[in-house]
Amino acid sequence: MISIHVQILLIILFWNSDCQIIPRIEECGLSCSQGIHCKSKPSSGIINSFCQDAPASLSSMVLKSMKISTVMKCVQGSPCSLHLNIKGTLSLDENIRGLEICSLSLDTQQSQCTNVRFARKKSKMLNGKKVQVQLNCIEVNVAQHIYVTMKTVPNYCEVKLSQEYYVEAGKFDYNVDRARKIISVNVSSFLRDQDYYVRLCHKWFTCEDAGAFAVIKGKESLKSVSLKYSQLLPCLCIEGWLAIPDARRIQLCPFAN
Repeated sequence: MISIHVQILLIILFWNSDCQIIPRIEECGLSCSQGIHCKSKPSSGIINSFCQDAPASLSSMVLKSMKISTVMKCVQGSPCSLHLNIKGTLSLDENIRGLEICSLSLDTQQSQCTNVRFARKKSKMLNGKKVQVQLNCIEVNVAQHIYVTMKTVPNYCEVKLSQEYYVEAGKFDYNVDRARKIISVNVSSFLRDQDYYVRLCHKWFTCEDAGAFAVIKGKESLKSVSLKYSQLLPCLCIEGWLAIPDARRIQLCPFAN
């Protein structure tokens, strides 16, 4: 019996088909470059929601950039959890005391905000210098649609960065047993208690059923299913999605070439 083992770690963003591996962290936290001392605390986001006119000396480009990615926090003995990894760059200014970073789930309308403050004396000494802030303590769920904002403290009008972000929709690997015509699919454990659907389909304009779909129970420790196929065709794909309404589906088509 000839068995071909192929393992691919697949993480697909809604708009991006590039393969990536989610970095793992043991602790979440806040860090600032350039030797700037900074500290964070949770914020309701209400106090800083109203903006004021910026001083004439303050450039609207004081916030330079914001990049968002996903990290996986894994502590021994506990389930892994997903967190946003947010990096922002700003130019220090005597009129700015800190930053407020907020995430709004467009699925549930729930928000999380963190207030980042800089040491006043040092920020004055480094006036005009660029500093990078990295925060990775905002917990998110698989396949969440997030709206992230970064504002100055105080909140100056027209000085804000915002970005929509889709948290990765799933991660799985597979084995192909050509002799038995079976594809075994394993779903990663970070899905926690959420059930997951997996099926084989033939991809044309849409992905048409190539057999019944299987359910992987989130509460079960073994997160794998075996799917039978009749023929290995270039259009044969593996499709997976969370057992939630309107869940985005990810597809892997390993036989396309």
